[in-house]
Amino acid sequence: MTRPQPEYHPATQQPRRERSGLAFLLLAALVLGAVVLGVWMYNALLRGDVPEEGPAAAPTTTSTGAMAPATSSPASAPTTTVTSTVTPTTPTTEPAPEPEPAYRAPDSAVQCAANVNWRIFRANDRTSCGLAEAVAVEMAPYSGAPGSVLVTAHSPVTGGDYEMACAAQGGNSFVCEGGDNAVVILEDRSVRD
Repeated sequence: MTRPQPEYHPATQQPRRERSGLAFLLLAALVLGAVVLGVWMYNALLRGDVPEEGPAAAPTTTSTGAMAPATSSPASAPTTTVTSTVTPTTPTTEPAPEPEPAYRAPDSAVQCAANVNWRIFRANDRTSCGLAEAVAVEMAPYSGAPGSVLVTAHSPVTGGDYEMACAAQGGNSFVCEGGDNAVVILEDRSVRD
């Protein structure tokens, strides 16, 4: 007994659909929309912080695209033109507040030392350079702090501990008073550098 041979049927081809001109028009509109959106995002987000150099007019970007849909008869192919104009706006920003002017020690003060933060001065004869330097060491964690800071510093001259009230003077400078009428000035390094 012989086996029956399988039957083979030739594959039928699906009828080709004609491409729609509407699909090409939609694709062109999407591409153009993406370009316009990209230009707007670039101007609004990435170039928003560029300072203006005068009363120049805002830049205008114009994109034009043309797409002719494919049809079976080339003589009747309509052309579609899409034009869009984007005018970016620049957000206004408040000017930054002016920084406080840096405090400069008076000419009568005697510079004892300097560190990475300050030039260290004693402002009167009741203050030793050793105490002034000790105050600067105690004030190091408060560099740049606004307002007042209370620190206790050890004087290598008298061997005593002195409470010093240090008040911010602008920038990173401080005037510290306390102990037995001692006055220490911590002048921001940038004042004379």
